[in-house]
Amino acid sequence: MQWSVPPLLRRWQGAKVFTRHMIVLLPLVILLLGSILGGRLLGVFAQSPCARGDASYSVRFGDTLSAIAMRYRTTWQRLAPYNHIANANLIFPGQQVCIPGKGSTGGTGGTGGTGSTGGSHQHFVTLATQDALNVGLSPNVFVRQINQESSFNPSAVSSAGALGIAQFEPGTAASLGVNPWDPVQSLQGASRLMASYVRQFGGDIAKALAAYNAGPGAVQRAVMLGGTNWRAFLPAETQNYIRVILG
Repeated sequence: MQWSVPPLLRRWQGAKVFTRHMIVLLPLVILLLGSILGGRLLGVFAQSPCARGDASYSVRFGDTLSAIAMRYRTTWQRLAPYNHIANANLIFPGQQVCIPGKGSTGGTGGTGGTGSTGGSHQHFVTLATQDALNVGLSPNVFVRQINQESSFNPSAVSSAGALGIAQFEPGTAASLGVNPWDPVQSLQGASRLMASYVRQFGGDIAKALAAYNAGPGAVQRAVMLGGTNWRAFLPAETQNYIRVILG
């Protein structure tokens, strides 16, 4: 004799199975909806890191700073210092890039280093003077050197990729443990580096300046080739660099 399951019991068992499946699937559905809507919801409630009047762009996979700059009719050379990006080739998905508005001059957007990039020219001259004294350099020479490097502009970027007030290449800044966009750190790092070059070249400030501009290897090569006439064997840019600073 076969017993048939009453319809009401079958419906109850079916509902039980459905409920069990829903318990398993519900977290997955929530995660899926969160991934789709989360960015938009966060965009609604999160505070933008950009200054008022700036545009904000969220980096996507495959983006480059150059492409973002072209999209907003600007240049990567402007976006990099404005967003305190030390290496323009290193941006990551989800990173917020601030595009300066018409009233912005750069140096205030984004999230940068530990120090402030704000300050007057005279303020930075005062810092450079003290940093030079701290390491035994001539303050006058060091101030003229930084003026030659960047005109005391903490947001300066050279065509060769040197960054900030002391015009460090990213690798040099990293080796010194400084943020090239932080003028306080950069001036301290530059004074320490110059002092080390002065010691390396026996107190010869001209050779130290040449080493800062062209690298110590270029100075050693010039001395080997030219002896006392070593300056003539430096790159023309470095010769002019020394002449402008030392007179």
